Amino acid sequence: MPSDIEEYCGISEKTRGAKRPKFTPEEKLISELKAKGNKFLDEWGLEVQDPTERDLDLDFHNALKGKVMEFGIPIQLLRESTARGFVDFGNPSVKRIQEPATFAYNFATALYYKANGKPWRLAKLRQDTCYVGISFFHNLLSPKFDVETSMAQVFTHNGEGMVLRGADVVIDKRTKEPHMSKRQAYELMKEALKSYEERAGRQPSRVVIHKKTTFYDVEREGFMEAIGNQSHDFVAITDRHSYRFARTGQYPVLRGTGIRLSERRWLLYTSGYIPRVRTYPGHRIPSPLLLNHQGDSQINEICEEILGLTKLNWNTTSFATIWPITLEFSKDVGKVLSELPEGSPIQNHYRFYM
Repeated sequence: MPSDIEEYCGISEKTRGAKRPKFTPEEKLISELKAKGNKFLDEWGLEVQDPTERDLDLDFHNALKGKVMEFGIPIQLLRESTARGFVDFGNPSVKRIQEPATFAYNFATALYYKANGKPWRLAKLRQDTCYVGISFFHNLLSPKFDVETSMAQVFTHNGEGMVLRGADVVIDKRTKEPHMSKRQAYELMKEALKSYEERAGRQPSRVVIHKKTTFYDVEREGFMEAIGNQSHDFVAITDRHSYRFARTGQYPVLRGTGIRLSERRWLLYTSGYIPRVRTYPGHRIPSPLLLNHQGDSQINEICEEILGLTKLNWNTTSFATIWPITLEFSKDVGKVLSELPEGSPIQNHYRFYM
C-alpha cells in the first residue's frame, strides 16, 4: 500500500477524531424514529433518498477488508513504511519496526492462515467443546451513541474461528455496559452453535461462553434456551480491577498462577514469568484477569482452557497473549464490521478479519 494512501486515508485512531462521522440533525432524528418503530415512505414502495445512506469510510484498512468480503478472498495489507523498515532495517533514517526475523515470521504465518492453513493447534483442548466469545462494538455509521452491536466469535478445539454479527443492543445507563435481551441472546447463540456444527461436522457436547461484561439474567436465560441440556460454562472475564500481587525474587508472578477470591471469582495470571523461556516478556508489572464463573466444569479446567486459548493468536511471535483468542480480537473485528452498513454480506471465517 503506497505511502500516499497511508498518509491521506490513514487510520481513524491517529486523526484524533477528525475522521469521525458528522451526523446532521435530520439523520439523528430519522435514526431515533426508526428505533421507536416509526414507518417511512420508502417502506411503502416509494423511492425516497435516505440521508443516512452514504458512502462513508473511516479507516482504509478496515473498510477495504469489509468491502472485499463479497468476493470470498481474505486479504493482507502491507504498508510501504513497514516494507521499507524491513528492507532497510538498521538505516538510521528509516523508521524502525520489528526486527526482520520477527516481521517475516508474523507475515508468513498470517499469509499461511489466510490461505486456510493451520500453523499449529493445541493438544489439550477438548474436541467436543464449542468456545464462544461474546463482545460488543460501536457501529461508527450509526448516530446512536447509546447503542452497540453484539458479536460472537466461535472457535473449535483446533482453532477454527468464525465471526457472527448480532443485533443492536442498548447500553445500561447504570452499569454503562451493553447487554442483550433474552431473544437476542438466544438467536446469537443459536447461530453460533449452527456455525460450529457446520465447521466441526457434529454438535458440541459442551459450550463455553467468554464475555467481557457481566452476564445479565435475561442473557443467561437466552443462552440456556439455545444450548439446551448440553454441558455449559459461563465465564465473565475482565481486567478492570485493582488486584496486584508480588512474588519473592527477581521476577514477577508466574504465568498460570490462579488465586481464589470466592467460590465463583478467581484471578488468573495469563502474563508473568514463564519458566520455559526463563524470563518475563513484558514491560510492566503483570496484571491478572478477573474471572467470574458459573457452570458445570471445575475452575482448574476453565483456567487451563483460557491459558491454552491465549496461545492461538497466529498474528504474533509472542509466547502468548493476555486475552484468550475468543476475546483477543473482538476490538479489531468490531472495527471491520463497523465499516459495513447493516445487511451487508459478511464472511464468517476469522481469517477475513485478522
